[in-house]
Amino acid sequence: MEELRELRRHHDAQPEPAQATVDAARARLDAHMRDGRSRRARRIRPMWGLSLAGAAAAVVAVAVTVASGAGVDPRPSPARPSTSAELRLRPVADAQDVADNAALLAGAEAGWALSPTQWGYVKSVSAVTRTDSGEWLRGRPEKTGTHEQWRRFDDRAFATVEQGRLKVHKGSEFEVTYRFLLALPTDAGQLLARVYATVDEEDARNRASLRERARQRAQATGKSREEARRIAAESAPALTRVERDRGAFQLIALGMRDAALPPKLRAAMYGALAAIPGVRYEDTASDLLKRRGVTLYHVLDGYLRDEIFIDPETYAYLGYRTIVVRNHREPAFGEWRKGEIRDWNALVEAAVVQKAGQRPG
Repeated sequence: MEELRELRRHHDAQPEPAQATVDAARARLDAHMRDGRSRRARRIRPMWGLSLAGAAAAVVAVAVTVASGAGVDPRPSPARPSTSAELRLRPVADAQDVADNAALLAGAEAGWALSPTQWGYVKSVSAVTRTDSGEWLRGRPEKTGTHEQWRRFDDRAFATVEQGRLKVHKGSEFEVTYRFLLALPTDAGQLLARVYATVDEEDARNRASLRERARQRAQATGKSREEARRIAAESAPALTRVERDRGAFQLIALGMRDAALPPKLRAAMYGALAAIPGVRYEDTASDLLKRRGVTLYHVLDGYLRDEIFIDPETYAYLGYRTIVVRNHREPAFGEWRKGEIRDWNALVEAAVVQKAGQRPG
């Protein structure tokens, strides 16, 4: 099957199409591109903390050129794609097709030029999934909240609107930083390897911390040094394969949620998600804003589904949801009942701007 997939994706020895076919394909793709630029880019929030405490940031400098103008749409005007690229846009049947088509469209767009002192602007809508420790949300929410934020690309500051006034904070409160994101490779395989390495590094740090606390508690209750070490070792087992895959899915998804991302990087993220064992594709979905989309999703232990929504025409990121798909009991987290929505948000707009408080357009 893999050989057939590669043949399908890369085989160029096809008869030349009629000119009418070429013109029609170009017109469809150009229409999709124009429609995509008019819609705004999109975004997410996973439950990363269930498996990991946070994502480690790679300390790498952000790119160079300062863009001019009040606000820069993070989706630059696309160059006209080649005929071969147009004809390779195929109907989507699985997660890899989503990644392949997104990469083709992204390849037709100009590269980004960013300055470390520029800001990424993100506007999003989140569902109120639980109030006053009551029942979790099921179905469409009665209440939603709109949130705007600005993040400097060097992670030295971020800003929010609080009680109608702009509030600028030093540093970064984000688990996945721009330094980490913008240093990721745009090759899907290399990107996924970097993500898995980050998951493993964070898990190792967490386990070391948990084991040390367990050892100290055991010794404080009179256990011998050897017995305390044994208790500590048993207190923090390594991630299972499924938990590790879920951690990779969440890290990529969380990176998409809170950032304005270059199209090539976003497409590589889709490709990385498609390569994670257990990630599946669903072709009918409606996001928090009732926009039609498709989803890539991963289910943890058969009960908890994390999913991202993607525009089926522009391949823009639309949002994120976590939903319980089977009843489950977890000692540390209590009852999980089928149909509960634990997290749900939608990206409204993302752009590159020159300063905090500035909006695109």
